[in-house]
Amino acid sequence: MTVKHAEKGTISTHQKVLAFLMWLVFLNQAQAAPPDVLFLSRDILDITLTAPFGEIDRARDKDTEYEGTLRYTDSNNAEVVLDVKLQVRGNYRLQASVCRYSQLWINIKTGQAEGTLFEHQDNLKLVAQCKDGDQYAEYIAKEEQAYRLFNSVSELSLVSRMLNATYIDSENPKEQRTHLAFFVEHQKRLAKRFDLENVELNSVAVTDLKPDQSSLTSLFMFLVGNTDYSLFTATEGEECCHNAKLLVDQNGSYFPIPYDFDASGFVDTNYAADPAPSLKISSNRQRLFRGYCIQQAEVASSIAKIEAARETMLAIVADTTFVKPATAKRSAEYLNRFFEIVGKESSREDQIVEACRG
Repeated sequence: MTVKHAEKGTISTHQKVLAFLMWLVFLNQAQAAPPDVLFLSRDILDITLTAPFGEIDRARDKDTEYEGTLRYTDSNNAEVVLDVKLQVRGNYRLQASVCRYSQLWINIKTGQAEGTLFEHQDNLKLVAQCKDGDQYAEYIAKEEQAYRLFNSVSELSLVSRMLNATYIDSENPKEQRTHLAFFVEHQKRLAKRFDLENVELNSVAVTDLKPDQSSLTSLFMFLVGNTDYSLFTATEGEECCHNAKLLVDQNGSYFPIPYDFDASGFVDTNYAADPAPSLKISSNRQRLFRGYCIQQAEVASSIAKIEAARETMLAIVADTTFVKPATAKRSAEYLNRFFEIVGKESSREDQIVEACRG
């Protein structure tokens, strides 16, 4: 796919409108610090990563760190080169049978990052294009949109930055590729913005989840058609939770933060695993509410928050900078079906209120 983006220092009118709408969310939340400078702009960022990518994609070893560099051009049109260490990450997408290219952690030396666009970004999650081709580029664009959709309804959410990423194999410099990708804010930086603490437990009690944030997250997962998550537990030996992170306040209340949306019906990747048989749904496009009955008192306010963000959400998916018009139309139709469900009492009761767990 030929990536369409404005010349350095400029953005399209549509992108400016979206950036303004997203800033309204953050400005209305006085208790939160703004995101780090890397995530303040909606401009696509051109970066070049040089590392032994041939070995990285062959070994897929989470315990190995690889030396490399990250290059970008700053606002003064000067090239900045940062030393980095890379590690593969993930589980399902880490399988070579699923994705040709590995998902990555980018660890930047703190001293070098100071005063650059990457200040405070010592451990960045990079969401890489799974395989070559336009279809996989659109998956990246739609997954990044999912993060922004959640930004529009919850100030307590991970922010993202779209990338035009060139990967050069340091062992064979002729081997290089340029793909869409995006960075995701680290949960520790989000925690710092809200004066919360990161959680390293394997599981917590559902009753300890903050009811409003938990209810909103569960309803959002219903909106994007994601059933591949847990808000209170992870597999043995893993940090809680599954496709969600937990932050905790001084009162011991846990705030779930969703991430990784490639298995959702909204993104609709062709490589996503089929829904768990126990869920009794036929495809990832089929919505299933997995919220908890103990939080039912919060459902009405969660619906109201999402309905209030409807126009912002539809503006996000209408952007055809990185997706085809037909893809944007299909995304809007998928979101609008959610609003039809919550807008009708009978379907709202049947698919949400009476479908809760526990």
